[in-house]
Amino acid sequence: MRNARRYLLLLLLAGIAPFLSACGLADRGASASETPPQANAGEQQGTIPAAARPAPADPAASPQQALERFAGRYINWSYRTLAAEEAALAAEAVGEARAFEEQARAQTVRDTPLQRGHIYNTGTIIALARVRGGPPDEWVIDTREQTGGDQEYAGLQATFHVTLATVARVGKAYAVSSWRPVE
Repeated sequence: MRNARRYLLLLLLAGIAPFLSACGLADRGASASETPPQANAGEQQGTIPAAARPAPADPAASPQQALERFAGRYINWSYRTLAAEEAALAAEAVGEARAFEEQARAQTVRDTPLQRGHIYNTGTIIALARVRGGPPDEWVIDTREQTGGDQEYAGLQATFHVTLATVARVGKAYAVSSWRPVE
């Protein structure tokens, strides 16, 4: 997974955590050029039938509301709440966004450096708008985030982050369907 929590774990294990960007988990989204992993030998590739896909919990009344709720959870967490926040994000999302957050949660529960470092992230949404000239369901979200924790994270500066996201219509409501932080 393109998920930065994996990178964070690798970086922490390698002892280079002080070189992380100020947000700590800057790239929780897949890069646009990343290709999906191949199936294991003997495993059939395909898609999950629509009837088997879980509906999002509490879909939002508007695309903006769906994105604001998702962004708020995504950027505000602590080592104590991250797994629960990721589970909530997965439950309220659909498609790629749901799959990425489910995988992120599975990794987070085993992330002892995250726990030892008492790592947290706080942030605010600066701007939210449709992408000009893009598909009608594509949005850009600008956030200002601060990562902290133990002494290794003391003094990190708050930074701005841009995320491209899409929303999907779910009945008469909306849910986040992809979340791709841009570096």
